[in-house]
This record gives sequence, structure tokens and C-alpha cells, in this order.
Amino acid sequence: MRICQLQNIIRCIFFASFLLSCSTPKIADKHDERLITASWLKIPFRFALRDQDDNYLIHPFFDIDPGFKREQRTVNYFITTPEDSSFKYNFDLYSGKLYKERDYCPVDDIWDSYKGDVYRPNFTQGVVPRTYDQNSNPQKIVVFSNSREIEKFKYLPTNYDTAKVVGSVILEACENYPCDLKSKWVATQILVAVNPHDPSYTKVNFTNELKHSVDWAYFKSILVNQDGVHQIGKKYYPAFRISKEYNLDETIKYFETNSTLVKMDKLVKWREGCFKLYDSVWEKSEKIRSEKKDQQGKFLNFFKEFYSKNSAQFYICQQLVRPANINDDARRLWFFTYLQAFTNLEKNGFYFSCSEKSWLYNPKVDDTHFFNDQNKELARCRSRNFEKSFDQAINGLSLMKNQINKNFRFIEYDTQRGGSHQKLYSWVADSAKVSICKNHKDAIKENQFDLFPQDVVWQNFTPDDDKTIQ
Repeated sequence: MRICQLQNIIRCIFFASFLLSCSTPKIADKHDERLITASWLKIPFRFALRDQDDNYLIHPFFDIDPGFKREQRTVNYFITTPEDSSFKYNFDLYSGKLYKERDYCPVDDIWDSYKGDVYRPNFTQGVVPRTYDQNSNPQKIVVFSNSREIEKFKYLPTNYDTAKVVGSVILEACENYPCDLKSKWVATQILVAVNPHDPSYTKVNFTNELKHSVDWAYFKSILVNQDGVHQIGKKYYPAFRISKEYNLDETIKYFETNSTLVKMDKLVKWREGCFKLYDSVWEKSEKIRSEKKDQQGKFLNFFKEFYSKNSAQFYICQQLVRPANINDDARRLWFFTYLQAFTNLEKNGFYFSCSEKSWLYNPKVDDTHFFNDQNKELARCRSRNFEKSFDQAINGLSLMKNQINKNFRFIEYDTQRGGSHQKLYSWVADSAKVSICKNHKDAIKENQFDLFPQDVVWQNFTPDDDKTIQ
């Protein structure tokens, strides 16, 4: 399958519409029928973790049907951050797990629109399963409800919940300061909904009705402040803004036009292609390791061909499908982890210069092309210098924020204070934005996270018949 076809699976499948209804009947709360059944991760053991009893794990994004109902205007979702939480969590599509992204702390509204402290959210945050927004990220939804009526938040969800959509907001993000051009602000639709099982919200069908029941100004201030602001020297500037509030009719039209529903049969076929690619790369690399001479040269030649032909497919695969299971083969997992680090850097505006023996910033010449071609640079590499690219990719991922205001970190276990305590074994993107905590003792900077396990190193290929260099 061609790369453009793979991308179309995510971005170009037309979203089925659900129709507007002026009134909605009460919806029965059938908690026991909303159990999540493992399906997506029912795959060979070499690709997926299982629990301690060897049961398949749940992947809430792919294992839950979005369940749109036209008459009732309801949609299924799973919770990522509960109302009044002390911590903001994010969802990692690759592992299917939640991880802690940042601490909530009292801040002043960066736009100075809300005069009180902006602290913990007054709403539940979630993700609509099998649905991507216009930026190819899992579709976000916020739900208002009495906490006693909503599905209980769990780090590893066992049940999904249902929400009634009443409108949406368009949240725009500016990744790199200065944010003086309209083109620097990227729009994302966030669905606004209520809990149809909650008697307090059964008569709320539109956002103008919701505004009478909740602190709407505080809600908006949370959205534009919770993910941080730009810090330039000792000054701070907004990184998020709400550009529009859509009523229900406008919400549906925007949703139908810009969102994408995953067709699982096509995605499963695409996943099989990823498995074949992973197995092929691993088998060929292991065969090279068995050679008695010039492993480095042979691996460089193999990598040049692989990266030229398959880097785009590999980058898409590594965003969704695990190439290895640490409980099956730890060497394979860490090998692919370094390949992912290389690809994350190269696809996000950097290239490895063999002459400089380091990763360098690679500016764009247009929307799809970078100034330096990594494949051409690899053609000029000597094998000994090329292998340095993998070890140095770890440092390169931490230095990205100096150029593009984000970086990557690898999460084994999310065991930090307030963490989800889940096993991810995944690279996740981190923003360089900061929170301006009013109580500086509570200010916990995101850059205090560990970037990569210190006991893991790239296993070099040998230049001759010597023993493997560690």
C-alpha cells in the first residue's frame, strides 16, 4: 500500500454525520453494557504487552465504538483527566495508555479575562474513540457533569461513557513565539457536552443553556492556560486562545467537514504492513550482526536503502503500532526505540550531519520540504560516524525545544508523583511551554522529567571481526 494511501486512512475518510434534534429523551444509564473489550491488542506476543495473567490489554481509542446516535446527539468517550484533578493527563495513542503531562497550580489568566485564580478544571476531559480531529490527533471532548453521576476515572479504563454534544469551541495554539501571524495559530475543535445520565443536565441541549449552569468564563480560562504559556526571558505570552464558540448546528457542520472516523478493517490491514516492516528490519539487522566482518558498513548500506524507501511508512507506524514487546525481546525493543528517536528528529526539522558528527537544525523551504535532505547526507556518511547518530539522537530530542519549542521524552513507567503508573515504553512529545504558578513552591517544571533510561545504550555494530562495542 502506498504512503499516501496510509495517510488517507487517518486523514481522508469522510466522517458520517449525525443530525440535529431540538429535544432529546432521557438516556438510560447502562453502566454494565459500557464495558471495554480488548480487541486492537489481540496481536502476536512480540508486538504487545499483556497483563500479569497473560490477558490482552485494552486500547480505549481503538476498542470502543464512537457510537454516534443521530436522534439523541450522543457520542461515546473515555476520560483522560477528571474534573477537579490535581494533574493533567494525556493519552498516548502508541501504547494506549494515559500518562501525567503536568501539575495543575493556581495561575493568573494570561489573557487577563478571568480575574480569579485559574486552577483545577471544572469539567471532565476525554477523547472520542476512533476519531481524529483536523490535525490528525485524537478528537477531544469536554463534559460537564455532577462527579457522582459520571463514569469513574481510572488510569486504565474498564468502561467508557456517553455524552450529549451541545456545542464546541475552537481552540487555537501557537507553537513558536512570536505569535504575530494568523498562520502561526493552529485551530482545533473541542466538543462541548453534558452527561445525559445526570438529572442536572437532562434539559441542557445547547451551549447558551449550558452557560446558565456552569462558570463559562472559568471554563474558557482553563482551556487557554492549562497547557502553559510562552516564556521569553522574564516575560510571558499567550500560547492558546479561543477564536470561536460554535452552536450545535455549526458544531455538527464543522465536525463533519474536519474530523475523521477510522475504518477498522482498513486500519487492521495497514497494521499488518507495519508488522511486516518491523520484522523485516529486525531480521535483516540481526543477520548483519551475525556477520564476521564490517557489520557497520553493511548496516549503513541497509539503513540507507530502508530509510530512503520506508522512512515515511515507519514514521506513521511508530505513531500507532508497537514494534516490540520488552517481555518478549528487550534487545529488539531498544533497537527500535533508537530508530524511532532518529526518525522523530528527522521528521521534526533536524538532520544528522556525518561531517559534523551531530544533529543540526534543518529549516523548511516550504510546507513539505526541508533544506537538507537526510538521504543525501546518509550517502556521504562513513559507517563509523553514522552510528554516532543513534546515541546522539537522545540528546538531540532534548535540544529540539531550542528550535521548535517542543521535545520528546521516553516513558517506561509513569511512576512520578501523580503519574498514571502505567507501562508505556513510548516516546511522547513534550511542549516547552511553562506554567506560571503563583505559589512558586508548587511550580514543577516539565523539563524535570527524565528524557531516557540511563542504563540503556545503543548496541554498536562492529567495524571488523572484533566483539560488539557497547
